[in-house]
Amino acid sequence: MNKALFFIVQSLLVTALVLVYSLASLAPVALANAPFTYPELTDSELTDSDFTRIATYIEAEMKAHRIPGLALAIVQGDRIVHLHGFGVANPKGEAVTWETPFILGSVSKSFTGMAVMQLVDAGKIELDAPVQRYLPWFHVADEAASAAITVRHLLNQTSGIAEAAGLNNATSQDISDGALEAQVRGFSTARLNHPAGEVFEYSNANYDILGLIVQTVSGQTYGSYIQEHIFLPLEMTNAFTSETEAMAQGLATGHRFWFVAPLLGRQDLVDWCAAFPQSDGWAAFSGRASSHF
Repeated sequence: MNKALFFIVQSLLVTALVLVYSLASLAPVALANAPFTYPELTDSELTDSDFTRIATYIEAEMKAHRIPGLALAIVQGDRIVHLHGFGVANPKGEAVTWETPFILGSVSKSFTGMAVMQLVDAGKIELDAPVQRYLPWFHVADEAASAAITVRHLLNQTSGIAEAAGLNNATSQDISDGALEAQVRGFSTARLNHPAGEVFEYSNANYDILGLIVQTVSGQTYGSYIQEHIFLPLEMTNAFTSETEAMAQGLATGHRFWFVAPLLGRQDLVDWCAAFPQSDGWAAFSGRASSHF
């Protein structure tokens, strides 16, 4: 399999993983093309009858779309009113609970954005400052363009860096403390698809760079910053930036769709997601933790 085809196949597989596990853990979404028929609820206090109707709906959707497992959290106003696990978490058939961690994939970019804005509020980062203010050595293939890319461009995915550049680490298994900087230094040969600030193009590269800025400005590793300044204050127990720690707490096993059926026990999906830096794709949390965010 050539490299280009490998990336296409892997992208499709991760999309399936995110839809089945990550997004399902965050909200009760309808994955069908049929009209949205989620049970109507009022703003008044939810009752056991409401929760039963919701569970019936979710179980039917899981069966229709072959979803192995998910965790549900319902927040009403400022209160967590319902937590529940559905289906199985792994090949052993262990049940999903509201404490089962799920890999988030690119949902973890929201942590990076929050971390940047915390540092903006603290006066340590300016949104319209060039990246080179915080990472003086940073550059892409075009030296002039390198100086024009700002923190705001990265946040808004308008830096001009190509989507493909953010996939260059797809086969890496480097989870060392220096992995994030190594990844960002690897963009030195990346060519921009557009001038900075002009066109939206989604790329993991933007959030790799932001993660390294957070790490450099704060003086902490990205993972420790997120744990200390986001997970801890929000009491997000069973939220992780470490694959090892998440697996020790029952990290849900990834799945791949093969034709029409999800296959259990594909550890390589966990490994593949782990190849991405925490700032753009690797974090995990449980249904209960998601309700605190």
